[in-house]
Amino acid sequence: MCPSLHPLRAATIAFAILLTAAAGNALAQSGAADVPGLRLPRDVTPLAYAPRLTIDPRDERFAGSIDIRVRVERSTALVWLNARNLTLASARATTAAAPAEFAVATIEQGSDDVVGLRFARPLPVGELTLSIRYSGRIESVSAVGVFRQQDRGAWYAFTQFEPLDARRAFPCFDEPDRKAAWTLTLRVPETLKAFANMPVATQRVAAPGWREVTFETSPPLPSYLLAFAVGDFDVVDAGRAGMKATPISIITPRGRGGEAAYAAANTGEVLAATEKFFGIAYPFRKLDLIAYPLSTFGGAMENPGLITYTARTLLARPDEMSPGFKQRFLGFTAHEIAHMWFGNYVTMAWWDDLWLNESFASWMASTILMELHPKGGASDFRAFQRFRAMNADRLPSARRVRQPVTEQSEVKAAFDGITYAKGESILVMFEAWLGPEKFRAGVRRYMGRHAWGNATAEDFFTALAATDAALVPALRGFVERPGVPVLDVELDCTAEPRLVLAQHRFEPAGAAAKAAEHWVFPACFEYGDASGGHEVCALVKEARQSLPLPAACPQWVIANRSGIGYFLPRLSPALYAALPAARRTLMPKDYVGLLIDVTLLTQSAVLPYSVALPLAATQADNASARVARRSLGLATVPEDWVAVDNASKYATWVRELFAGRARALGWLPHSGDDAETMRLRQSMLPMVTLRGKDAALAGEAQQLARRWLADRQAMPPSVRQVVLQTAIATAGHDAPVLFDALVDVVRTSKDGNERADVYAALGFVVDPALLERALALALDGEYSPRESTRTLREALAHQATRAVALGWLERNIVALSARTPVESQGFWPTWLASACTPDERARMVALFESRVAKLEAGPRSYRESLEKIDLCIAARKIQQAPLNAFLAGVK
Repeated sequence: MCPSLHPLRAATIAFAILLTAAAGNALAQSGAADVPGLRLPRDVTPLAYAPRLTIDPRDERFAGSIDIRVRVERSTALVWLNARNLTLASARATTAAAPAEFAVATIEQGSDDVVGLRFARPLPVGELTLSIRYSGRIESVSAVGVFRQQDRGAWYAFTQFEPLDARRAFPCFDEPDRKAAWTLTLRVPETLKAFANMPVATQRVAAPGWREVTFETSPPLPSYLLAFAVGDFDVVDAGRAGMKATPISIITPRGRGGEAAYAAANTGEVLAATEKFFGIAYPFRKLDLIAYPLSTFGGAMENPGLITYTARTLLARPDEMSPGFKQRFLGFTAHEIAHMWFGNYVTMAWWDDLWLNESFASWMASTILMELHPKGGASDFRAFQRFRAMNADRLPSARRVRQPVTEQSEVKAAFDGITYAKGESILVMFEAWLGPEKFRAGVRRYMGRHAWGNATAEDFFTALAATDAALVPALRGFVERPGVPVLDVELDCTAEPRLVLAQHRFEPAGAAAKAAEHWVFPACFEYGDASGGHEVCALVKEARQSLPLPAACPQWVIANRSGIGYFLPRLSPALYAALPAARRTLMPKDYVGLLIDVTLLTQSAVLPYSVALPLAATQADNASARVARRSLGLATVPEDWVAVDNASKYATWVRELFAGRARALGWLPHSGDDAETMRLRQSMLPMVTLRGKDAALAGEAQQLARRWLADRQAMPPSVRQVVLQTAIATAGHDAPVLFDALVDVVRTSKDGNERADVYAALGFVVDPALLERALALALDGEYSPRESTRTLREALAHQATRAVALGWLERNIVALSARTPVESQGFWPTWLASACTPDERARMVALFESRVAKLEAGPRSYRESLEKIDLCIAARKIQQAPLNAFLAGVK
């Protein structure tokens, strides 16, 4: 019997209920109209929780009890709670407001996510405690709720409750605005360690072989932020940091503490810098970073005091500690630490304001990293986020940043490129509007007003309005409606020089026309001649307006040189043709944004390849690895858009532009390579080898793969995946031998990172019979379904392997669904989003149309993937002829 939150007093009312669903007892069923849907009624408010769980990671079940101190706002005989896959054994309610009485109640099973406690008489208004005994499932395949995973043969238990999975661990009010204090007690095997959001308060021997650990009471938290972990962990002391000298630890599976060196050395500076920005001390008592093998939803989770990471993001052996790993760790960690304020200290009121968590954490992370590591690539990440956002925002059904969430399937769907990437991009633009100091003042005002509470977009707008009221309606225009503005730019020198600007919603070829609309946003333009340039800025307000240039007619003009504006500039043909005259003025960062914009316009068939490919060629030899990589991306055209007669010409063109640099880079890293150089290697070498048909590079990749199979030290992990992918794709008659050797790796390797790279490589097998064998691993009980489906994902993404992979999925989707985590299945349609033929589209509809309706994020991921296919088909009709005309002229 678990202890109550408060000592029982002499006068109590006890209400007892009994549920044994597993035994098949008859349950009272509420009428459909009475059962809550996505949200629970507001007649009962949680004040504090005291869960007590028995967790043994070796078992697939756990036992639990929970005391929930609540305030009854309106007298009711029926209390609805969220609960999923829980078996309730008993419950009672106690209060000191009246003489002791006893009443039997019935359970009303409302839905898979809701259970009702109906009492014989209405509960009185005021405070009382609900005490419930129950049991639940420790997931072994999924990574939601309470789940377990193995690392090197040992079992560990972890939690992932965001967004709607705390209800798998506790009967609770599982909504973000139902914040309450939590006092957690875990009963665990005595040889294991237990961690949670708060420090340990007390420990005691509970029974032979068992230890009971009670953690300090937390500040008010929503249920989705509670977290705990149980296992035989190593703990690495990472020192103290920040205004309160907060203790920091890195927690790893047994024997892997040595892989935490980089995290231990660098977490403190991120925490201190974030505190400095907010002017508010870190709000929690400790900061633990803990690793588990593999996630099925995201790479890290911002649980206060106990941030969880997939191991590959947090841990690295010395040979894995590449510049890319360091950059990735810092990015994830800065994002999750930012959440300690954006999301944990101040929490969104409902999931339609998820952007108040994720957009701000993304923006905050890149802000902090540009301050701490100005050459570390955070600005390039912002350029990528802008591209990612616009690529999603161009879809006809693109959702708003602040999207009403009224169905359960839409909750997880909100964790997408619109929330993260568009949200961050518009914050960058409006921070530039206000200036960093005024924007920070608005953020601090927002934090101060809503500390430990919940807030909405309206609250944030109000905080910013105190700094500049004119900004708010402009910001609303981007937050509260979908779409990205295109800004057409023409130079008119018929009289006084001026720029003619016209804005409208970006509509890719094949998208249905939308009603005319426009936004309000700041835009800057650079103009000049061969000797230099000048900048002019304006507030774009109208559908069409002009901007005078205070100089003679310039030779060239570019828009949004900084890449800060969330709009898509499209220059006139004459201005694109004039870009070579600006080469002495433009910096590498200017070309990054320019190439990204042209890539998006070309892929959407609103700019011809006759403009795009020559521009890519001009920057192929740019000394900046960032620019060269964007040039490579622009030069990469869909393989099946190239006519058979032009295939060799395209390969020749690719080699002429990129092969020299690819050979200089080589497959293996060089001492002193930065993260951008490594990214360029990982994209350029496979492109030149596979699309450029470079036999020498293919031979080198195969030789490296064979050496690595004989000696795992022959190739560093940073290039392992791309080398193995390229080797198996080009192996020819040697493919069967290489294939068998790779399958042996995933069967025997104890290294999860190594297995992940090999599974990704197996998706590049072009021999149909071998690919079928690779895909079949996902149905073989010897291989983890969390890992083995990576092969299917890779094979569906590429034209050379898609037909075989799609046929296999059609035959095996029922069996595959039974083996794989259900939370990932709603995203399966995205694996086919690069398909581009009517036949592939029809087969996707037949495969997923009826399957995704009840899957988390399924309806939206299916709809958006189908739209991407439709836009690709439309773009192909427009672009294929001019593309091949260009290639026909290649010498």
